[in-house]
Amino acid sequence: MCIKHHMSEGTATVDQSFRLPKTIKPRNYSIDLVPDLTKFTFAGSVAIEVDVIESTSVVKLNAKELEISTFFATNAAGTRLDGKVSLDDETEIATITFDGTLGKGSWTLSATFTGILNDKLKGFYRSIWTDDKGNKHTIATTQFESTDARRAFPCFDEPEFKATFDVALTVPEELTALSNGAIIKSETIGAGLKRVTYDRTMKMSTYLVCFCVGEFVSSKPVMVNGIETRVWCVPGKEHMTEFALRAAAFATDYYEKYFEIDYPGGKKIDHIAIPDFASGAMENLGLITYRETALLLNEETATHAERTRVAVVVLHELAHMWFGDLVTMSWWNGLWLNESFATFMENLCLDAWQPTWNVWDEFGLSRAAASRVDALKSTHPIECPVNHPDEAAQLFDVISYEKGCSVLYQIHQYIGGETFRRGIAIYLKKHSYGNTETHDLWDALEVACKAAAVEAKSDVAEPVPVPVREIMDRWVFTAGHPVVEVKSGADAGSLELTQRPFKFLNDTADSTLWPIPVTVRAKVDGQSELIERKFLMDGKTHSEKLGTKVEWAVVNAGGSGFYRVVYDKALTSSLTAKVMENLSAIERFNLVNDAWACVRAGILPTPDYIEMVKLFGAEEDPNVWAIITSSLSHLHSLVKDEHRKALSQVIHALVKPAADRLGFIAKDGETVQSRQLRGSLIGVLGTIGEDAQVQAKANELFSGWKVDKQSVDSNVVPALVSILAHKGDEARYDEFFALSQAAQSPQEVQRFLFALARFRDSNLLGKTIDKCLTDDVRTQDAPYLYANVLGNEVAAAAAWKFMKDNWAGMVARYPENGVVRMCGAVAGLDTPELEAEVKAFFAANQVKSGDMAIAQALEQLRINVLMRERETGHLQKHLAAKDEVAIAAK
Repeated sequence: MCIKHHMSEGTATVDQSFRLPKTIKPRNYSIDLVPDLTKFTFAGSVAIEVDVIESTSVVKLNAKELEISTFFATNAAGTRLDGKVSLDDETEIATITFDGTLGKGSWTLSATFTGILNDKLKGFYRSIWTDDKGNKHTIATTQFESTDARRAFPCFDEPEFKATFDVALTVPEELTALSNGAIIKSETIGAGLKRVTYDRTMKMSTYLVCFCVGEFVSSKPVMVNGIETRVWCVPGKEHMTEFALRAAAFATDYYEKYFEIDYPGGKKIDHIAIPDFASGAMENLGLITYRETALLLNEETATHAERTRVAVVVLHELAHMWFGDLVTMSWWNGLWLNESFATFMENLCLDAWQPTWNVWDEFGLSRAAASRVDALKSTHPIECPVNHPDEAAQLFDVISYEKGCSVLYQIHQYIGGETFRRGIAIYLKKHSYGNTETHDLWDALEVACKAAAVEAKSDVAEPVPVPVREIMDRWVFTAGHPVVEVKSGADAGSLELTQRPFKFLNDTADSTLWPIPVTVRAKVDGQSELIERKFLMDGKTHSEKLGTKVEWAVVNAGGSGFYRVVYDKALTSSLTAKVMENLSAIERFNLVNDAWACVRAGILPTPDYIEMVKLFGAEEDPNVWAIITSSLSHLHSLVKDEHRKALSQVIHALVKPAADRLGFIAKDGETVQSRQLRGSLIGVLGTIGEDAQVQAKANELFSGWKVDKQSVDSNVVPALVSILAHKGDEARYDEFFALSQAAQSPQEVQRFLFALARFRDSNLLGKTIDKCLTDDVRTQDAPYLYANVLGNEVAAAAAWKFMKDNWAGMVARYPENGVVRMCGAVAGLDTPELEAEVKAFFAANQVKSGDMAIAQALEQLRINVLMRERETGHLQKHLAAKDEVAIAAK
């Protein structure tokens, strides 16, 4: 639910005061900018060719933090009308009152203006980087999504007002200047300056315009179907561009074939790493901007997770060139159309590029993260109303990205991959260069489904097309998700399925139902082959006859459904009797994840959960282990002293055999999953497993790594750093900080920087707290580092006090989205006393663009407090009983 600006009780009152009238529509912008990288300012002019639909003497467009010195309108007849500008800071609308009437037809609106290259990482802003000699350099770059193009030039800054763009930049001769289009001319104009002009863009929204000016160097160009593709970075990092370049080349070709549309953006696609960047990346047409960790990679030292991170971000942004840039949502309520689909395509494309990476198994972690938020009362539908720009910013979350991707994958698997692809191609071709609403996508998929049904038609029965619009509207416009309870039916050989909404705090009646695409796989008595059934469960209950007797059955077979499954005791026992044999990796992941969700909801007792995960000692999938170890880590935080020691022994007994099978040294021919798992299990053993031998080995291996980075498998290095921080003293802390400053790759910078939040000494963590308000930590990183300190039980209370005392300074210093993410970490302050403080603080201090995130953080905090109160005693009793059994055995 969007709750800011005229929203209450789950409904929205449309507020048009922040919207522009549709009586004037732009066709083309001619933008001429002169950034000053020493004074952190810019001057500019813009000429906007428009169609005036209704005669008027008043024009409204968007502007923010601009000083507009002149504004006038001209037409082909030679008429010039001068305008007087009035700017409303609240609505960010400039009203221009002319000394005459603009009649219907073509006009050109011209303005001159000045602005600042701000340090807030949005609009036209500055980024500072330091070379290896300690010299500082300035970059001017942009981040316009969702509503910050208006900080760079007066414009019709809404997605629906698409236009073409002609850009010219005047910059120092020695600097590189890039924009969306290819450079068509660069001429010296004197005084050490050059003027660079670019190809006209395709018709697109203002939020996709981009300029980058600074000392940049590029990779070698790669031609992909006639498109020049490059990766750009600051000098000295060129050797880290090759992986992203290969990913970009594959994806560009893949998408052209998948969408059946050539790249629409012109002759080139530049990918550029910016040292200071608030988000992960931005899909500016032809000039995609990235945080360095999302684009640059040292392939000799990168972990699998770091490779995956770069790959999925590059693939995500390139998918936007079609889905978002070519075809764009009409308004920000349709943001999910951009982000969910790009998230889906990043996984689909990566699976095609790297099939051994088991991409959709790994996506289980992302789907689980979305389902955790979606099980809150404070969740929101995938699509919800947007009036104020702040509301658009709130929708960049796991619901718009990961849940949206999940329901797209769910329907993709239900209707079939090729039918889905054809529907997407239909949609993009029909709406190219235009704007759409959600139902336009469903209509295209239904067309594809009908065509597939006709192709599959037989003489026996008339195929029934899938009602995509009916199914997807319910999933997209309804907050939350169901749990399907499964038990043996009254009729032998049948299953009875019942759905209900799943909530962690299930204290209100809710009769919501979803049309659930269900796939069941079962072993039935008397049949040698497994049977599989696919059906749409659109009522509260469903009975499915499978045979004479069901030996075992898995609901949500294949794991693509966005719903939880709970089996009765008999079905659970039969399913888990041979869990490694009966279930695939993603099905095992879902089984554990759903069980853990039931613990958090108070449905499944903690001791029962612990006994269940002991069945997974032979597990080999790193994603299944990830949910097991993260849940055990949470339980570890609930107990102290001897009980904690006892739980550490339980964790050690579960993890150690699996870790021993893998050893510390990578083997030739290993899968990427084995390499991932090795590092994960070593990290668990050396921290909450408190294995002294592993801790000593970590020290030994890290000493060798400092001499030769090839001496340790890259996937093990993060575990070594985590273990050494867990046991670290001041000397180790200082060493890690020095390594974070000296690291050559963006990933190593992050690894050692964020390790500063994992030490267990309160004085050392106090130093980390202090660093977050100094230049020791970039403002793009500081709020995330601080969130990690808030999540460390040793420093949580001190970090919370510091945050309260320094709130104004943090808000002024950090990017808005970083402040929101930092505040989310208060969910870990799970004592009643701290919870009361947190609630009081946020009642008095509103977080810009953070209403939904704060409501969700407070609800998760409530869940965690309740879980601590409810489960700690059960867990202590269970662990004490285990100790008694162990003593008796001795």
